[in-house]
Amino acid sequence: MELGAGRARVWSWAASDAEADARRREADELVGERIRSVRYFSLDYRRSEMPPELIDAGPRTVVDASEWTDPTWLCDGFDTTDYGFEIATDSGAVFSLTWDPPGHQEGIGLQPVPMLGSGVRGDADVAIWEVDGRSPSWTSMVGTTVTGIELHYEPWAEGTGAPLWCPRITIHGGAARVEVIMGDRADGRLVPSADNIAVLHPGTPLPAWCTPGP
Repeated sequence: MELGAGRARVWSWAASDAEADARRREADELVGERIRSVRYFSLDYRRSEMPPELIDAGPRTVVDASEWTDPTWLCDGFDTTDYGFEIATDSGAVFSLTWDPPGHQEGIGLQPVPMLGSGVRGDADVAIWEVDGRSPSWTSMVGTTVTGIELHYEPWAEGTGAPLWCPRITIHGGAARVEVIMGDRADGRLVPSADNIAVLHPGTPLPAWCTPGP
């Protein structure tokens, strides 16, 4: 995804340990903040079902109760969102988590910026879902102070000096935690993905393709 001419989004990929540590420091700005709300940013699958005169182009916040009866992101054991999500805190700070464009620079990253205009174009036809307590992943986290962030960096290839990518991020809040991975659903199952975010529900184990080796 390009956000501007000649400027690709790179939030995860790190050419060195020092660069990975710099990304960790950015993410650590969320530590100590109290989560006020969480918003998922997804393709607006139901936009075509709505009367054109009742909806403008660009981002759309989901408010209709009928849509909330069957959220497009809710799956058995996990949530899935096409672009990523945004965390707003009591202090007014905003943090976003999204993926790097697939190819030779994949991964997910967390930065202290809003999604619109950074993780996704500001004029994109996206659906914004304020999930908060409506998702099992966030019920215990909203209203909680973040106590830690783990960016699980791994070498992209074998060999000393190989670039690093981050396929998993863990957010801690007291006794609760949220596991975020690169994943999507297929026939209701969790599957790997290079351009989609999966947020595991409490009790859902990390998939074998995401679990670090011994």
